[in-house]
Amino acid sequence: MTFIKSTIRPIVFSVLSVLGGITLGATLVGAVTTISTNITTAGTFNADDAATFGSTVAVTGATTLASTTATGLKVGQTGTRHTGILSGYCTIAAGGHTASTTKQFTCASATGVTTSYKVFVQATSSMPSMFVIQSATSSTDAIEVRILNTGLGTTTAGGLEGPTSLNYWAAL
Repeated sequence: MTFIKSTIRPIVFSVLSVLGGITLGATLVGAVTTISTNITTAGTFNADDAATFGSTVAVTGATTLASTTATGLKVGQTGTRHTGILSGYCTIAAGGHTASTTKQFTCASATGVTTSYKVFVQATSSMPSMFVIQSATSSTDAIEVRILNTGLGTTTAGGLEGPTSLNYWAAL
């Protein structure tokens, strides 16, 4: 009887240990699908497949968000939701522009811009200082810009000389 006790007892403990390990492993693996508590990491959080968040995701620090399926972006609690943001530069061809008048120009090559976008433009150093941008509006793949020639300076062509570039941001 002592022989059987000494032989069976370690086997029973081994079997119970294996079953306990399997149960513990299954419980831990279950955490991959549902976590009912906070996760904090000082390193990188990575999801190798699709990750779905059912609530607000708080992001701090320098962050890159990239998605092929995102339908909108809103920064801040009371910010405006945007569904498209473009940036770049467009070009105005040379053209006459009488002093003390305002004239509308087409700033071409604003690829992707449509009439639905709100546009913000800024002159580059290619625009002589006598010209002032008064307003801008979006059109298809271009930006229409009203420019005032203050007459406070001279140009040999009496207007915009050569191509003039404008930087732009466009938000939808």
